[in-house]
Amino acid sequence: MKTRLHLLNCLAATLLFTGCMGYQLGGTRPEGIESVSMAPVINKTGEPAIELQVTHAVRNRIQFDGRMQLVNKAENADAVIEVTLTRYHLTPISYRSEFGTTPRAYRLRITGVAELKDPATGIIISTSSTYGESVFEFEDDLTTSKRDALPAAAKEIAKFMLDDLIEQW
Repeated sequence: MKTRLHLLNCLAATLLFTGCMGYQLGGTRPEGIESVSMAPVINKTGEPAIELQVTHAVRNRIQFDGRMQLVNKAENADAVIEVTLTRYHLTPISYRSEFGTTPRAYRLRITGVAELKDPATGIIISTSSTYGESVFEFEDDLTTSKRDALPAAAKEIAKFMLDDLIEQW
């Protein structure tokens, strides 16, 4: 009886583990790409200096993700990421009840396009067209409030872009 139970447990464990074959932690990446460099982010919006936050967020996301090594020079990389910011938009989403027309909270949205390119040929390996956003409350002045909300939107667009560029289904 004990040997049958032992054999049954071994069979169940074998079936369970064979179901996990081919699984890997983390995601995949495009074949042959182990290192990537990042071209300067191009800002085609009317909002100055947002490309600095997005550059910082994309670089941090590549390093956090860990599937590819980030290198500084394109000639040392298997691929280059090029990001163009196309739209910066603020939308009031709630208003102060005592004034009725003064916004209390805003949604900040950054829209952009990213391409993963072969540095030798210029061939586009993959593309991403996405956005990142954050919600913030109006504080003392709008400029400070926008500046404080920008890192969260940049972090979100960086995550979505990188996932779109390197995830292989």
